[in-house]
Amino acid sequence: MSMKSASRNALFLVLACCLPLLGACAAYDAEIPQTQAEAAPPEPVRELTEEEKIIARYIEAIGGEEAIRSHTSMTTKGAFEMPAMGMSGDATAYAMAPNKTLAIITLPGMGEIVEGTNGDIAWEEDPMQGPRLLDGKMLADAKREARFHAALEYDLLYPDQKAAGETEWDGQTAHQLDLVDTDGNESSHYFAADTGLLIGIEATDTNEMGTMDVTITMGGYQEFGDMLFPTSTLFSMPDMGIEFTQTTESVTFDDVDPSVFEPSDSIKALLPE
Repeated sequence: MSMKSASRNALFLVLACCLPLLGACAAYDAEIPQTQAEAAPPEPVRELTEEEKIIARYIEAIGGEEAIRSHTSMTTKGAFEMPAMGMSGDATAYAMAPNKTLAIITLPGMGEIVEGTNGDIAWEEDPMQGPRLLDGKMLADAKREARFHAALEYDLLYPDQKAAGETEWDGQTAHQLDLVDTDGNESSHYFAADTGLLIGIEATDTNEMGTMDVTITMGGYQEFGDMLFPTSTLFSMPDMGIEFTQTTESVTFDDVDPSVFEPSDSIKALLPE
């Protein structure tokens, strides 16, 4: 936003707030004696739905809305492991508000696996399949998953929500929240009954191999800065017999250069003229 447009928006907000107030004051002085003025009754506080209570408790559990909104980028570093294939390596992820991400997994003897989105396009690169642009459902999913403040945007991302009661996830009592996103995809999120933290997700994933069920189990929450993050995340695709884990060793905030999300020359070469 330019300085001119920022000033213009600020002026508009001042006028929008002040004009009704000034008009109300003028009417008050002209028509109602001060002795007859009565304070308007306070607006009744709306009771939160069960779905809203679960989400509000989760937001508070990971650090609160103020802490979440105070950051606009972060760098996460850790490790990746797929035991069944004997694969392991380093994992680094960058994220920036509102919707940019870049994840890099470095596998010794194999190279780098890269996934990214800059808010407009999404792409993947790996030594076996090379560079490729995502489209259709894969593009929509990548954009949705890249929302930096997703914890505060459940209503935006999942317009259809239903609290499905208590169940068990990974040996813990959990509140189940059934969701339908803006593209009609169904998923269930599981929040620990004792802490309110998100500990599991059941969903479907679409990739080059088709659509398959995915379960994600999160644990080992630790405090990084002013927020809590899971340090262990297990991804399971039962239909394919695939499991892999990602561990988090560090999370730092507001340290990402926007140039990180610039697509590589290989990806740019795939873009339409």
